[in-house]
Amino acid sequence: MPKSVQIKTHLEPKGFLWFSPEYLSQKTLLVQILRKFRRMLFSVFHREYIAQSIAMNRQGECHRCGMCCKLINKCPFLGTDSQNLPFCRVYGELRPAACNNYPFDRVDSEIKQCGFKFK
Repeated sequence: MPKSVQIKTHLEPKGFLWFSPEYLSQKTLLVQILRKFRRMLFSVFHREYIAQSIAMNRQGECHRCGMCCKLINKCPFLGTDSQNLPFCRVYGELRPAACNNYPFDRVDSEIKQCGFKFK
């Protein structure tokens, strides 16, 4: 008899290590560093969670504000075009997965003016 397939209709944001999603929503420097580390590890080890969360929960689009490239420190690949709009110099194949998927869930989203919102 075939096993029933369980389809997740709602993904709850995962915490990180022993930190809860509520703790990770704080705006302190330590928590920003933890979220950045979480983003890097999830992009390598939890790709399925990221893909599901983006497909099921993320709405909106990028406004090209460049704020995600300035979290904690400015990304060395961040540039500006002739209209002074930010752009990624390694966009495409070389762009890191952590950048490509930002924000992938409510915990990861820390920029108020970001065009991406979550259900």
